[in-house]
Amino acid sequence: MNRIVSLIPRNTYILHVALFGVFISGMLWLIAHFISDGLYPLASALSAIAVFLALVLLRRHFTPLRWLAIGIALALLFTLYPLLYTLYLSVTNMGSGHLMSKQQAITRLEAEMYLAEGGETYQWAAFQAPDGTYALWLIDSSGTGYFALPDQSLQADPPGIGALDEDNIPTSIDGYERLPLNRTVPIITQLSALAFGAPPDTVRIRSLREAAALQPKYRYDAAQDAILDQETGAVYRPVEGTFTSETGEELPIGYIEFIGLRHFQDFLGNPGFREPLLRVLLWNIIFAFNSVFASFAVGLVVTLLFENLPGKRIIRALLIIPWPIPVLISILIWRSMLNPDLGFVAPILESIFGSSPEWFQNPFWTRFAVIMVNVWLSYPYFYVISAGAIRSIPGEIYDAAVVDGANGWKKLYHITLPLLLRIVMPLLIASFTFNFNNFNVIYIFNYGNPPMANTVVPMGHTDILISFVYRLAFITSNVTNYGLAAAITVMLFVLVAGFVLIQMRFTNMFRETEE
Repeated sequence: MNRIVSLIPRNTYILHVALFGVFISGMLWLIAHFISDGLYPLASALSAIAVFLALVLLRRHFTPLRWLAIGIALALLFTLYPLLYTLYLSVTNMGSGHLMSKQQAITRLEAEMYLAEGGETYQWAAFQAPDGTYALWLIDSSGTGYFALPDQSLQADPPGIGALDEDNIPTSIDGYERLPLNRTVPIITQLSALAFGAPPDTVRIRSLREAAALQPKYRYDAAQDAILDQETGAVYRPVEGTFTSETGEELPIGYIEFIGLRHFQDFLGNPGFREPLLRVLLWNIIFAFNSVFASFAVGLVVTLLFENLPGKRIIRALLIIPWPIPVLISILIWRSMLNPDLGFVAPILESIFGSSPEWFQNPFWTRFAVIMVNVWLSYPYFYVISAGAIRSIPGEIYDAAVVDGANGWKKLYHITLPLLLRIVMPLLIASFTFNFNNFNVIYIFNYGNPPMANTVVPMGHTDILISFVYRLAFITSNVTNYGLAAAITVMLFVLVAGFVLIQMRFTNMFRETEE
């Protein structure tokens, strides 16, 4: 009996190993499939997850993590994969015209068709069989009619053709139903993808009225790794992900290719990028620091002024009103109030001072307005934090300070601020990190404008790095460059990671865990 009991854990372990073998075999197949498709970041993330699961299931030292293995694996997938994919994009030429793999680009090019010189054009009408098969009735320039089926030769006089109407189109064909125009329009895309007839007389639909004997315009020659234009005879060879002819003409469809650290060199070495982006980086730091400092200061002042007044519960509720209001609504309200034509702030300032700042055109005042709006959104958070932290300071310390002759300012400077900062400093650093990437305020308020002059790509005076990356990757027309945007994102990640390490170093966040 004891022997049977002792064998149970071993049998269970063998069962775990067998199940893991099946699972890991499936993952390895999936990883190999992703690698063959060129999805290297996803394959790398899955490889890391496979290694982690192998350690958890096969090493007794990691047994306590088994209950969390699935959650940790999903966390790794949704955290590690975006990081690896961004890093991968930063060393590629992905952008406008380079959005797919080489094989996908070749397939797209080979699907393009052209009408050769002297090629026949036809008028057409659509027919459909009960099984869903489509057929065409084609009429050439001489008025001769042909019955056309996919991948079958054209038939000039097929059996079962009914009487012709005034357009020389059969009113009926045995086994097929003629489709009226209102039923043809919804399936025109589906019909255009079909090749009717057999080579070299393949016919494709060009429009709702016309079909033509189209031929493939491009053909890929693997021997010389080139795209051949069968219409002009030009040869296009790959040059950094773009098929280019000897005359310099480029095909519009390119593919993603590894280009190394070029984007980083462009960022750091090109004055057209470097100088404006250095200004953006400086403003990014100023925006984050001033937002945190002013929000903390306002929250602390509000705490000290209103905490001991009668009716403080009502006052607290009024003071934290900006917090529960959605950020989008608050920023749009501020935009409306500061609008020089529709808002009420400009008329009030003009009546008092004779003029109103250009909140949306002047770089200084736009930056001031952005920080002001961000302080309005953030101070309730610091008010709540400061109020709770101040209540945790023992009252005996203040009593002792009064006995020593300290006035209100000295108590604030020597007692309240040092003890308060000791408590909230990690939150201040975390808030700085958050505001360093605070896309919403920047973009919703004025889209990063007013624009800078003489820049390689459009950027604004209130753009921070994250809004500039968004503008570069998704908004800017004709110069969309995902690779460069990813490279800047990588550098931004390194910068923010530096702030996090500083936070961990000077606040000793994990001291207890380490000990």
